[in-house]
Amino acid sequence: MEQELKALRAETIAIQAVLTNVLFELKLLDPVLADMVSRSFDQAATQIENSALQLAEDAAASEPLVKALSIVEDLRTASLNRQDGPPRT
Repeated sequence: MEQELKALRAETIAIQAVLTNVLFELKLLDPVLADMVSRSFDQAATQIENSALQLAEDAAASEPLVKALSIVEDLRTASLNRQDGPPRT
């Protein structure tokens, strides 16, 4: 079980790294794409917030959603706010 969790975590990190770099490169290509990427993060955050609000009375159920929202914001920062080159995750 522990090995499976480590493998899953490694896969998640890899996917996050690829995603942030692809989104960063899209942002550089065209202002329209930059707006699309930004809106996508807004939509993802709103979706997670709405789900968390529905589960607000169940702290155990909403805890992963709070963490997911934090991850979305970290990915947003890595993808959109870097001025000096591709994001590093």
